[in-house]
Amino acid sequence: MIPRNSHSGPRPGQAHAMVELTDKTVIVTGAAGGIGAACVRVFADAGAKVMMNDVDDAGYRLADEIGPDRCRFTAGDVSDEPSVRHLIEETLEAFGSLDVLLNNAAVLLPVAPVHETTVEQFNTLMAVNVRGVFLCCKHAHSHLKKSRGCIVNISSMVGICGEKHHAVYSATKGAINALTMSMAVDYGQEGIRCNAICPSSVLTPNSDKIVQSSPNPEATVELRKKINAIGFTADPGNIASVALFLASPASAFMTGAIVPVSGGCECGYGLKY
Repeated sequence: MIPRNSHSGPRPGQAHAMVELTDKTVIVTGAAGGIGAACVRVFADAGAKVMMNDVDDAGYRLADEIGPDRCRFTAGDVSDEPSVRHLIEETLEAFGSLDVLLNNAAVLLPVAPVHETTVEQFNTLMAVNVRGVFLCCKHAHSHLKKSRGCIVNISSMVGICGEKHHAVYSATKGAINALTMSMAVDYGQEGIRCNAICPSSVLTPNSDKIVQSSPNPEATVELRKKINAIGFTADPGNIASVALFLASPASAFMTGAIVPVSGGCECGYGLKY
């Protein structure tokens, strides 16, 4: 496993304590681990009630840790419309309203160019990464309109600049960016804000699988640290802090923003040749 770096994001009670979501209800998809679990923790710590959703029922453990008054878990597949309807219904039954939708659920694999990607793999990536966001936004819309809430989509820098051997995954993230901007235009007058976060490399279990499958995992870890201006790989908490800001009144005049949380990698790779 990739070791946690020393520049990890805030823990409960740290830097995000100034941002409050007291009595707000948040749905987090892909919530059982990685960025999703980090978002659950910071939202709950900021006073929100959180409904977690994931295909991995490991999410029950985190929900139990936080407690049923502030956090619940429901297993489900965001690419399946009845499952998404159930998620919304469960949230309203548990907490009575919906204020924030955070779309994080995603599939990363395969690591392959287009000609080596099967149609089945393409369909899976599109179903989870794009249709999942579409379905969650579609069925959350009327409730977010009522609460004048917001949507935060976890996208990726690869949706802006592409990445070697991640063609279809990159395409799904580009689609999320376009959806984000279009929904911002469609729903702004209804009081719904919609923004996207574009991380670069993040220390998550899914990205760890990709690193460990590379020919030289140690070299890959070091490369990930060097391709941005800051010089370390992001922790999920670094992403969760920005998600909390975008979900809060502190970002009240932001919508349609595609926000790089990337260590400055888009400014130029800091590598010696």
